[in-house]
Amino acid sequence: MPGNRALEPYAVKAIIEHEFDVDHLNIWITFRFSMNTDVKPDNAKWICEVDSVVKAVTASAWQDFWTILLTVPDIAALPTRVTIEYDGPDQNLMTTWDKQWEPWAPILSKDNQPLPYGSFKGNEINWQQAAAQNVWYTISDPDITLNLENKMEFQNNQEFKILDNGIYAPIYYLTCECSIANKHVLTTFQINGTEQGMGMTHTEFGRANEEESWSAPGQFNLVVDDLISIGIMTPDTGTPTLTVDHVGLTLHKIDIT
Repeated sequence: MPGNRALEPYAVKAIIEHEFDVDHLNIWITFRFSMNTDVKPDNAKWICEVDSVVKAVTASAWQDFWTILLTVPDIAALPTRVTIEYDGPDQNLMTTWDKQWEPWAPILSKDNQPLPYGSFKGNEINWQQAAAQNVWYTISDPDITLNLENKMEFQNNQEFKILDNGIYAPIYYLTCECSIANKHVLTTFQINGTEQGMGMTHTEFGRANEEESWSAPGQFNLVVDDLISIGIMTPDTGTPTLTVDHVGLTLHKIDIT
């Protein structure tokens, strides 16, 4: 009947974004058109999958005439994939002119938080080590401090702890001296205290106590609780003293795994 045309479903046009917050997900659904905020569908109408596992929506609230916020509890870590399906139509989800919204199949939600990143720095730290042959040392000093971090943890004045699995692209830099001429010095990234081939650099000091500066990039598949730091060693005998005056590391997540 003509009088029922206002209750016909309306085509889905919505943007879905989520945020991991300690132990739950906040999910925002933003509709293209203004919605009737006097009513809302039952939470069971929203079907949420987190990394392919169905999770219950336990709360919902209109934020304005366009956006509804859903809460999904019992989330232990930042997920890699979140989808929302709407099991409609429902007379409690409609526009301000009483058009119901059609059901929709799972729509991929966008993580609205920045990807993990971090950086630390140490300037004029005068870190020194009498270096035995072929022994790797982690550069660690109280004057190495956090610059920026998001979704990772700076700790022990030397390293970042990973909180989110993924592919990361770090870069380190340093300025170094060697107390004995004609000695070789190698530096690289350390993952969980182990030196890595990616990022390995090699410098020979032609004169004692001469400063040299260098940097190196890398890419690593890191998982939660991995530690990334900077290591230094000499392959030569004589136990030269290695001095690091400046050091820093930047780290960005560039992809999921």
